[in-house]
Amino acid sequence: MKYILPVLLSLLMILSVSCSSCSKGEKGDATDTLQMLTTQIQQCSRLYTAEYQVHKIVTHDDVLRLQGQLTGEDYDVSLPMLGDRKIAIPMDATLKAYIDFTGFNADNVERRGKKISITLPDPKVMLTSSKIDHANIKKYVSLLRFDFTDAELSSYEQQGREAIIATIPDMGIVESARENAARLLIPMICQLGYQESDITITFRQDFDASHVEIVRNKE
Repeated sequence: MKYILPVLLSLLMILSVSCSSCSKGEKGDATDTLQMLTTQIQQCSRLYTAEYQVHKIVTHDDVLRLQGQLTGEDYDVSLPMLGDRKIAIPMDATLKAYIDFTGFNADNVERRGKKISITLPDPKVMLTSSKIDHANIKKYVSLLRFDFTDAELSSYEQQGREAIIATIPDMGIVESARENAARLLIPMICQLGYQESDITITFRQDFDASHVEIVRNKE
């Protein structure tokens, strides 16, 4: 699998309300400040912070096999004399990481004197699209075998999607999403009168498979 370096979105896509619309807060007491900060973060309902383009080659080697049982013993014999089929399918997929601020509230903000700590939901990763590069499929089909069907190609594409999803924790997209989220929120908090050295941003939990969201292709 070959990874194209992450594209850090210069203009981050925000659903519902853009964080850029968050106005500079007036200084007030601690309660007012925390409420103002919570409200501003809540307005950034879904914040996209990283995007990866992934290129993968899905391969399949299909050799006819004779399987069964003889005199109580299982057997599994390949039949290369009847021909085999091989295929290499290039496919491209797009992954986007975002922070979902649904449910974010004052419980996620802690203030101790001049120091403030924000606990954010862990990033989620959305596989937004995948597409087979049909023009560059490489295959070999013996004269004694049928060609690959559209259903088989679709199945191999699904296998490729699952393989990409399985490697998401190793790609670095989650770490990029965390860093970019902090980089965006810290200036917002500084506008409320805090020093950057007094701001701590943490995340609720480690990334796992439950953070992957699959979006069906619209094609």
